[in-house]
Amino acid sequence: MSADYLTPEQRAFISRCREKWQHIGLSTEPINQQQATDAVRAIYTALELTEPEIIIVDSPNAGFEYIWNLLKVDSQTILGDAIDSSHWSKIYSKLQSYLLTRLPVDLQTNLHSLFDNHLAKEYAKLLQEQLEIQWGDVLEEHVGKRNSQLIKNIFSSCRKPETLIAGCSYFDFCIQSFNYQQFENQLFILEDFLKNCGWTFFFQNIAIISNHCTTINIDSNNHLHGENTPAVAFTDGYSLNAHHGKITLQRKRKLDDIAWVKLFEKMNAVEIDSWEEYKLLRVVEGINVQPKQFLKVINPHTGEVQVFRVSMRFISAIEAARWVNQRKT
Repeated sequence: MSADYLTPEQRAFISRCREKWQHIGLSTEPINQQQATDAVRAIYTALELTEPEIIIVDSPNAGFEYIWNLLKVDSQTILGDAIDSSHWSKIYSKLQSYLLTRLPVDLQTNLHSLFDNHLAKEYAKLLQEQLEIQWGDVLEEHVGKRNSQLIKNIFSSCRKPETLIAGCSYFDFCIQSFNYQQFENQLFILEDFLKNCGWTFFFQNIAIISNHCTTINIDSNNHLHGENTPAVAFTDGYSLNAHHGKITLQRKRKLDDIAWVKLFEKMNAVEIDSWEEYKLLRVVEGINVQPKQFLKVINPHTGEVQVFRVSMRFISAIEAARWVNQRKT
């Protein structure tokens, strides 16, 4: 049984469900703090967890900053454990199991594809990608290395309304079309969250709710796109730049990095060896002057340049890169 066997009324209802949930999940209206707080409390109640302290911030970036400020002072105990997807799925697990046992597999597959929402997925993917890169840089600056596991742990606590759009529209369609009204309460919990919260970080003791973005710009093909303007913007000034669905990071390079690049051009530095994003450069300034070697690193995501003075004993870029990274760690 495929979607072709649905009635004309059911097929028309698919479009209405998609539009309804995209409107809810990609809202640019400011959140109501009381309604947002109530929506998050309802989730903790549904998960049979103790009500947490609730913090509201202006953007997902501000949420990361709040968490980072706690972690800097070793306050993991204040946050508590992350409430990850294994907890979250309990809200709709009964409905999901019910549908799995009662709807033919081919129909479920067809419906999932019909409710897929590429704009919502693109929004969540690009914004997370940018935050991962930027906060990786913050960790590198403060602790000397990028801690991808820490960032992954923080994101495991984060529920993004956009990623729930397809699932909620699918559940809504099934409940209404196949008369499964006994599961409406679970859907109401999800609907309240999507309506009233932006990205939210769920921890055992604290929940951090970010506001909705104020702007979403798209191109004619329904991809995130801003022409000389952010594709996504938040009230605190945080923004996402995208060009036809591709992220474009615009970050200032350090003045020292720019100075090094210009200096190498003037000194006619010679490339001795290269490995991935690393280049081993040698500079000979005069006949009676000891040569110098430098390792030049270009961040593959941002184009940012870093330069490190290294020993003349290194004859390969990989040796120099290992030495530099060991010192940074």
